[in-house]
Amino acid sequence: DTQTYNLGRIRLSVAASLPNALDNLPPLVRGALETPAANRTPDQAARLFAHWRESNPDFAAETAEIEALYAKVPPPTWALVAAETKATRETRLFERGEQTQPKHVVKPHVPAFLHPLPPGDPESRLTFAKWLVDPKSPTTARRLVNSLWQAYFGIGLLETSEDFGHQAARPSHPELLDWLAVEFMESGWDMKHIHRLIVESATYRQVSPASSALREMDPKNRLLARGARLRVPAETVRDIQLATSGLLDGTMGGRSVFPPAPGYLFQKPVSYGPKTWDVETDSNRYRRALYTFRFRSVPYPMLVAFDAPAGTASCARRNISTSPMQALVTLNEQVSVEAALGLAHLILTDTGTLDEKLARAFVRCTSRVPDVEEIAALVSVYETTRAADPAEAKLLLENHKPVTLDLSAHPLPDLAAAAAVARVLLNLDETITKN
Repeated sequence: DTQTYNLGRIRLSVAASLPNALDNLPPLVRGALETPAANRTPDQAARLFAHWRESNPDFAAETAEIEALYAKVPPPTWALVAAETKATRETRLFERGEQTQPKHVVKPHVPAFLHPLPPGDPESRLTFAKWLVDPKSPTTARRLVNSLWQAYFGIGLLETSEDFGHQAARPSHPELLDWLAVEFMESGWDMKHIHRLIVESATYRQVSPASSALREMDPKNRLLARGARLRVPAETVRDIQLATSGLLDGTMGGRSVFPPAPGYLFQKPVSYGPKTWDVETDSNRYRRALYTFRFRSVPYPMLVAFDAPAGTASCARRNISTSPMQALVTLNEQVSVEAALGLAHLILTDTGTLDEKLARAFVRCTSRVPDVEEIAALVSVYETTRAADPAEAKLLLENHKPVTLDLSAHPLPDLAAAAAVARVLLNLDETITKN
């Protein structure tokens, strides 16, 4: 009735049971609830639990806390994956590599002289991966343990670590290589187990010095009659400088960084075109060398001087050279000089006499106690530099001051003298050589 606002045609119904609660549920939740518990998929179970948690007022506070924590989770990193196609493309062998001269059709397979692929398995990447780590295929394990041995001794049990084929050299200790490979596989491919085996062995714990007769008979130490002595990799040279000076920023992960480098390297004609190299002005300047950004066409010069690979191809074995350029780098390169000033800061803030301060700095760099003659030489460098031209000391501080240190509390002559000693210590062969 539109005049008196009364309801008309009221209809009542009576039922012997309560209304069906499923009618108010979302379709996906209702479908999951109607599915027997034993037949529910993990997605259905998760959907039911989420709906119950969100609709139950007793858990409102916990639900809000969970949602707040989820909001703090960083977004995932998307990566492209390869999917096998149903119909593979036909691939043919080309006569002498000429694509205009195709020959017979070839299919994915493994070398005939090795054990075959598992029968019945699809010709996929997963099948090939399983074949690589099969106990019947020890080549993978031999290759890995040989690389670990090379990292500790400077040369692998098989010297040509980049080539295990018919053109490779013969292993110096084939039985040892095979034993390590089997031990590696039987340990569940546990690399830490192999590391521990090597460093706890009597062979590794030998001293490096040897008689002239032994060095003449075995210059490469293939007989393992003495401890390994080798210069550390280029990246470790930089990390030693930063760690010894107290400047190293040990932050894990994150973006690549841009330490100081000559600006002309990123302009024509040295580079193919102008490149951006924004030098870091905070602690990122002293991140580990692992995080240094690298252009394939313009490698970082400090790392190149110490035989770091350019990055244009995989490198299983680095060449190790010794040149005057390396000494010039550790003496004069920008970050190397800043590291020397950082070590000078540690020397001046240390306690004790000058001899004691310099002795502790020597231990910090070389891990051994200096003798009397070495201390006398360091004191002589300190005193001679302290009495030198103050203008040069001021210029050193203006051009190479570490960005994370305040050196204003140190007298300029003392700071320059300590920096001179630090440059000597950081440039020692012992500092960057594994003995």
